[in-house]
This record gives sequence, structure tokens and C-alpha cells, in this order.
Amino acid sequence: MSALRGAAGEGWLWLAGSLLLAVLSTNLAWFFRRPRTGAVGSLVADLVAWRFFPSLLQFLRLLYCIGLPFAALLWGRDAVVRRVLGLQVLELPVLTVGQTGSYAVANWLDWARDLGWAVVLGVGTWGLLALGWWTYRRAAAHPDGSGRMSAVHTSGWVCLGEAACHEAHWAFYRNAPVLVVGEYWGVWVGLSLVALEAALNPFWREGLTAPERTPGQLLRVALAVISSALFLLTENLWLALAVHWGVSWGLAGLARVLPLVPDRRLDQTGVQ
Repeated sequence: MSALRGAAGEGWLWLAGSLLLAVLSTNLAWFFRRPRTGAVGSLVADLVAWRFFPSLLQFLRLLYCIGLPFAALLWGRDAVVRRVLGLQVLELPVLTVGQTGSYAVANWLDWARDLGWAVVLGVGTWGLLALGWWTYRRAAAHPDGSGRMSAVHTSGWVCLGEAACHEAHWAFYRNAPVLVVGEYWGVWVGLSLVALEAALNPFWREGLTAPERTPGQLLRVALAVISSALFLLTENLWLALAVHWGVSWGLAGLARVLPLVPDRRLDQTGVQ
């Protein structure tokens, strides 16, 4: 118990550093979103205009979301506990009969049960969000047909990268609270920290007032809640990643098939 509490104490330091880094970087980027005078403003403008800046930004984001948790796992002196992070191992069947073989069979049975929960939650979440998208589409149809869901990516590879970034980040934020207050309350404390980080992000707050970004924002919130619930049922990060990917890619495909369309009740003059 003392070892776990010691790991949790160091885990809180890593978590606090992650939260502080997120708040500083997002608010600094918000400050420089418009051109600024002076040498620093000129340097930032040149950096943003650099042709490789988007790739650099994505690399830094990947390094933050995935690299930081695994750095804490490898070099944090048990600051991150592998089991609490959800890195479940899939034991391969062995030819010998004995304790090892029995353990492998039990491991496969656990994966089968967890996979069932993942399918149920994934399909249910997609169905509810699809219904929400259909309702939003009817309510937010633009007369000029320009409505779109800009915050949801349509590429399967991009959706996979986004799922990996968010699931690793959310699992990292669950780790220390779970070690301190237990699995159930620790999961929801971790989710509260994720919500706090979002609330301190000015880009996230701005997205809540942009109609074309609202579906993506709500999708992110729903997936964070489902990820927390799935962890309570399975403690499996890989299945959470699969559910996140499947739901987000499925919703993106639905948004392609059923985009925001012109309100056909209006004629060309805009008069009903």
C-alpha cells in the first residue's frame, strides 16, 4: 500500500506538469492567434507561415498526448502503474499443460468478456450519437447549404490518431486518482481533471459557441464519458481505443452521407 501511495504521489507531479503544460501552451497560442508587433510577434508569424509548421504541431501534440504518459511509465519510478493505465496483456496459447496454459485460457476469456462490453457500449454510443446528429442536422440546416461538421475528421487514419491521443491522455489523467481514492471514484476524478483542462482551454470554450464545431465538441465529451465507463468494466486501454476509433469514424461517415442540407421548406428568396 505504501508503495502504491508513493507511486501515486509522483504520479500527481507528472499529472500536474501535464495540466500546467496544456494550460500554458493553449493560452499562449490563443494570445498569438492574431499578429503581434515586436520581435517575438514577428518570430511567431514566421513560424506559423513555415510550410512544415502543421506537421510540427501534430508531432508536438502526439509527443504530449502519448509520449508524456509513456515517459512517466518508463522513467517515472512507478508514477504510472501499467495495470491502471489499462495496458492489458494478451497471453498467447501455449502447447504445455499447466498453470501457464490455464492462465492463458483465463486471459482469453477475460478479453472475450471485455470485448462484449466494448461492442455493447460502442454500438449503443454510436446509435445515440447518430440520432443526435440526425436531430442536429434537421435543426441546424442552413438555407445556403453551407453547414458542415468541421470538428470531426473523415479519414480513418486521422480518426485512429485522434483516438490514440485522447485515450492515452485520458488514461494518464485517471492513473494517480485511481491509486489514491480507488478505481471507481478515481475514474471520475480523472474525468473531472480532463474537464478542467478543457475549461481552461480558450479554443475549446470558443468551440462551444461555434455551431459548425458543436457536434465535434459534444462527440469528444461523449467519448470521454464512455471511455471512463469502459475502463470501469474492462480496465483495457486497447478496447477503449478501438471503441473511440469505431464511433468517431462511424459518425464521420454518417456526417458524409447525411451532411447539413438546405432547408427545403424555404424557397430561393428565403420566404417560407
